[in-house]
Amino acid sequence: MTTLLLAIIAVLVVTAAADLLSDKIRIAAPILLLVLGAGVALIPNMPHIEAMPEFVLTVILPPLLYSSAVNMSVSEFRRNLLPIGVLAIVLVALSSAAIGFAVNLMAPGVGIAACIALGAIVSPTDAVATAIVKKAGVSQRVVTILEGEGLVNDATALVILSSAVGAMTSRISAGHVVLDFVIAVVGAVVIGWLVGRVMIWLRSKINSATPDTVLSLATPFVAFLPAEYLHSSGLVAAVVAGLVASHRGPRLLTPTQRMSSKTTWDSLMMILESSVFLLMGLELTSVVGDLEGDSFGWRLALGVAAVTLVLTLVLRAAVTMPLLSVLARWSGRRARFKSHLQHASEKVGAALDLESALSQQESQQTNAAHQGRRERFQRRLTRLVSDLDYHTDHPLGSREGSVMVWAGMRGSITLAAAQTLPLGTAHRSFLIFVAFLVAAASLLIQGTTLNQVVRLVKPARTVGVSRDEHDAIRQLIRHAARAVHPPEAICNLLVKFNIDVTNKDADRDQIRRAAMALARQQFEAMRNYSGADDAADSEPGQLPLGSMQDRRRLAEISYDYALDIIIAQRTALLDANDAGLFSPEGIGEALDILDADQLSLETRAISLN
Repeated sequence: MTTLLLAIIAVLVVTAAADLLSDKIRIAAPILLLVLGAGVALIPNMPHIEAMPEFVLTVILPPLLYSSAVNMSVSEFRRNLLPIGVLAIVLVALSSAAIGFAVNLMAPGVGIAACIALGAIVSPTDAVATAIVKKAGVSQRVVTILEGEGLVNDATALVILSSAVGAMTSRISAGHVVLDFVIAVVGAVVIGWLVGRVMIWLRSKINSATPDTVLSLATPFVAFLPAEYLHSSGLVAAVVAGLVASHRGPRLLTPTQRMSSKTTWDSLMMILESSVFLLMGLELTSVVGDLEGDSFGWRLALGVAAVTLVLTLVLRAAVTMPLLSVLARWSGRRARFKSHLQHASEKVGAALDLESALSQQESQQTNAAHQGRRERFQRRLTRLVSDLDYHTDHPLGSREGSVMVWAGMRGSITLAAAQTLPLGTAHRSFLIFVAFLVAAASLLIQGTTLNQVVRLVKPARTVGVSRDEHDAIRQLIRHAARAVHPPEAICNLLVKFNIDVTNKDADRDQIRRAAMALARQQFEAMRNYSGADDAADSEPGQLPLGSMQDRRRLAEISYDYALDIIIAQRTALLDANDAGLFSPEGIGEALDILDADQLSLETRAISLN
């Protein structure tokens, strides 16, 4: 037990040190941990360390993929669904077949089925490995595509791997492989969606941050286990549950819940991510030791690994470049229809307005139905126009394609999948060693040179939120706040300040500012209350607030009013995000400010009690 505790402490200390050191020497922390683990593994008399693949696939990867999905913008994922699907499905299937046939030519004694299994093992990129890309400063669209690919492509690879393993003992048709893939993905999507919705609903009923965080930690496993039991992809189910949490969380969870959950997940993700790469390095001696009893030597393994790595890059370029060319042509064609779409939106909106005006004599329920239908249609058209703007403003050319090709690194999924090969597989140690070499070389070569590639090809870089976007977001939240009418009790007090709250032409911003100022006065009056129940203690320019009971009631009303404004502003921002009107960065900054305002408001309320 003492040895285990010392090992855990060492992992935590090394993880923190690697993260701090990576910023200074500008080498990604996963690469440092991989090299460190390999160095430790080469120490003489160092015991062999071999992780159970089930542990990596069941315990480590589900929360890692779930956390990545939670941090991903759902609107960005939706907009890039086509390139993500092509890279995660078509490219993986093509790479599995091509690499399998190439390896079979170099090592014919392995068998074509086992070679295709190796192709499936090394084909998927790793969502953990693509964390290196974020620090390179490339555009957010490129990062979204790479992350989305890493989240989804494991389903394709694991289905092909399972089919190839089955083909070693029996004949399996191509139709059987396609059916397995459809079942794995469709079942996982349904299970992940259901689990994500249920868990978010449960968390929304909890007011305490601690149990909410515990439930969030359980979510990826709750999605993973039933999906695996029903022969679907548990990892895809965890990803879908994470996307549901990303979309629904800001609407249903309090800022305290979300901040607590995010802080916990950030720490846990760093520990798990670092453990994966450290473990990869520590397994070096175990993998090499297993190879000693194989008839194929390490020289052939090096040659096969080198050819395999080159093939992964060549095939990736062969799919990525034409894909981006097609996307560019589609974006150009769609952009020409933007004016027609906007004109159609205006005409339909006018028609719906006329229909709503003509139905004034109808029942309130009918009017509400007309209004709901118009709002849904308008949101759909707005989203279409914003999607056109997104693809026009964030084009993907050959420069971005070069970065996407070089950034497709292999990592933990490759090593874990390799170790799931049955023990009776011919030349199993040889296949695992090749997979280890491909994953390690991919991380070391591509990971350490990615910054140089970015500087050389000069792709579109990440840009901050523009001033125009800031102004538009501020205008949106001001409009949302203006729509929240002050409570009657506050309006009655505002009248004593000679502010006319009944005039429809009154400055709504002035009323809102005055109401908010009065709300703050209630809190300060409660905080500084000294026991006087009359107006004698009121300062010049302030209202006589009456007894302690009256002050408390006004403070509660003020709190509710301020909270209603924040909720209305947050809802407006999330609706704009769903419509794609602003960048995720701009929406995120505004939501963070609202969360801080709500936390400050809740802290004041707690202090009053």
